[in-house]
Amino acid sequence: MNQIITIQTQPTRCCLHGWMVYTAGDGSKNPHYLRLYENACKKRGMSVAQCLYHPKMLGDKAAEGRLRELLLAQAPAFVINRTRDYRLAKWLEAAGICVYNHSLVARLGNDKALAYRYMQRRGIPVMPVLYGTDKPPQWYPAVVKSCGGHGGTEVFLIRSKAMWEEWKAQHGEAGSGGQSYLVQQAASELGRDVRVYLVGNKIAAAVLRTSETDFRSNYCLGGSVELYQLSGRERELVQRAADGLSIGMAGIDFIFDHGRMVFNEIEDMAGARGLYSLTDYDIVDEYIGFIQEERRNGTAKDL
Repeated sequence: MNQIITIQTQPTRCCLHGWMVYTAGDGSKNPHYLRLYENACKKRGMSVAQCLYHPKMLGDKAAEGRLRELLLAQAPAFVINRTRDYRLAKWLEAAGICVYNHSLVARLGNDKALAYRYMQRRGIPVMPVLYGTDKPPQWYPAVVKSCGGHGGTEVFLIRSKAMWEEWKAQHGEAGSGGQSYLVQQAASELGRDVRVYLVGNKIAAAVLRTSETDFRSNYCLGGSVELYQLSGRERELVQRAADGLSIGMAGIDFIFDHGRMVFNEIEDMAGARGLYSLTDYDIVDEYIGFIQEERRNGTAKDL
């Protein structure tokens, strides 16, 4: 029987029981990371079931009916959405389920074009950007990136018109899976960025990521990391970027252009390996504590 969500594990049900939903094969089911969540829940008398998401079934009326029946029979108090699919979050929210992160955060985290427009409307600095690749960059160097890429994938540094023509000939108008591209002016400081971790819309930690060999500073690509102390002005910028969103836990990445922080992207499924390598601070534990407090107090935001 085709399902939208199948429950993979059945931990002891507690008064505060949730689902952690992931998609098969996308790297979201990290066993070590899942244990962090399970241990943080157990410590608080909570429980979380691992669930598999089948995205092709969303929109199938029969499958949606079966999911509604499942929710009536054993509705979770919360869902941690690790699928990157805002549509699933939105569907569950419409069914009355509290989802972390909120569907808007998931959407902004997986569509860079939408995220840049959102931040520009809020007065958050963004590097000059062209949406689409029908026109050549107005500046070099430029960075071409797919709107839905993650972890530094589908990102290209273009240093000249010749490189642009070569890239166009090879990649055309769409990325893998038909994703669209955008083009940005490169920041003045390549290979250096800051990931700011937020829990409950509040700044929890910041990590400076640098690379001596690549214009991308991602930790998963071999970049080095160190804890970063945000200045008062930088904290204010981060908070303005986060205000109005309903963030359970996420990362907001900023690059540096002539000494100032500039918004780069939201990572709604932010990895924390770099952070855990630098400190004993357990961000997952704090995240679960935030969920517990919010659900007990009934203060979850409905944006």
